[in-house]
Amino acid sequence: MTEHKCGGDLTLGGQRVHERLTREEPELIARVLARIQAEVADYRRLPVEELAGDIAGITRQAVRAFARSLREDRELNAAELRQVGASAVRRAEEGFPLEAVLTAYHVGAREIFAVGSASSGSADVADLLDVADRVLAFVGTVTAAVTRGYLEELRTKVGQEHTARRTLLSVLVDGGPVDVVARTAGITLPARYVVLSVELGPHADEESPGVDAEIAVRRKLRRFLAAFEHACGDGVLASLDGPGGLVLLPVAGRLPDWHAVLDAAARAAGVAVLAAAEPAAPSEVRAVAAQTGEVLDVLRWFGRPPGLYRLDDVLVEYQLTRPGAARDRLAAALDPLEAHPELVETLDAYLELDTNRRRTAAQLHVHPNTVDYRLRRIRDLTGIDPLHPAGLPRIIAASAARRAALAHR
Repeated sequence: MTEHKCGGDLTLGGQRVHERLTREEPELIARVLARIQAEVADYRRLPVEELAGDIAGITRQAVRAFARSLREDRELNAAELRQVGASAVRRAEEGFPLEAVLTAYHVGAREIFAVGSASSGSADVADLLDVADRVLAFVGTVTAAVTRGYLEELRTKVGQEHTARRTLLSVLVDGGPVDVVARTAGITLPARYVVLSVELGPHADEESPGVDAEIAVRRKLRRFLAAFEHACGDGVLASLDGPGGLVLLPVAGRLPDWHAVLDAAARAAGVAVLAAAEPAAPSEVRAVAAQTGEVLDVLRWFGRPPGLYRLDDVLVEYQLTRPGAARDRLAAALDPLEAHPELVETLDAYLELDTNRRRTAAQLHVHPNTVDYRLRRIRDLTGIDPLHPAGLPRIIAASAARRAALAHR
């Protein structure tokens, strides 16, 4: 079995490899920089002074670290790895792609091997293989240090941005110095937001045996928001849990087709979505968010199908369900039905199906004559005739008031 030499003794073409790398360092660094620019497009976008300064300095550090590791027959030490990690942090701060940084280190390692082995001959095979193994180990160590430093900085940056966005959303919804918070966080406020109060249906995966429901919910929410970010950019603000919540969509210029945007988000999440929406200036978000939340309640109470609604779509229902003495009196008109759940069920179906008695009978799986009988019983108990044109508006209003009152018990 062949024994590996000490790194300092590895010789190719009659010269120790670490000595060759040190002697030819200036030429080697120039070759690495030229090859990085030629093969990694992102580096061609950097200012010339950064290439000649910071990037050249990082390359020099890497070459010297590898040469020292050979001479001292060791892996990179903690100080050398900190240097590698620190340079990765700077690239992350600049928003420079991680894959470009890693590719550059691989390019550098190939050039180190090419220069170190340039004069090797057939007698150097054993040492050549040893050097190649050490270059590969160097690449692996450096890749880990770069990735760790870059991702730690990215997590910090993302965490700070997330905190800033949560703070801004809280201030917009609760009221406060919006401009001050946005300026402190480095966020440019849009002229308007579309305020969305949303209710998300359950995804099939949430109830599938063997599937982690929490993961399924997070996946649903991630896909839902990603569709909005695709349409609106990264200024989307959201406070969502499994069943829904609030989303603020930044608007630049004319309002887009929000029905289409919501449909795309619902498809991406794989769920039915019920939403109430209104545009608002940043200073109006608090009031508009409260209103869209109330509209969403009305949509639920009246069993509206999934889709996007505005206040104008439910003006009558909204007004009828506002708290007050009139709502309470209207709701009380249906109190005699509480002891007769079949009458309440029939009335709800009758009104939801546009007073079509045959469709009501079909939905309840009863004979149309049974529906007529129950509607007459409702008339007798409440004094309001749902079969008469004069009684219909009153019983619609009473039903709306009852739903609102029940929701607030």
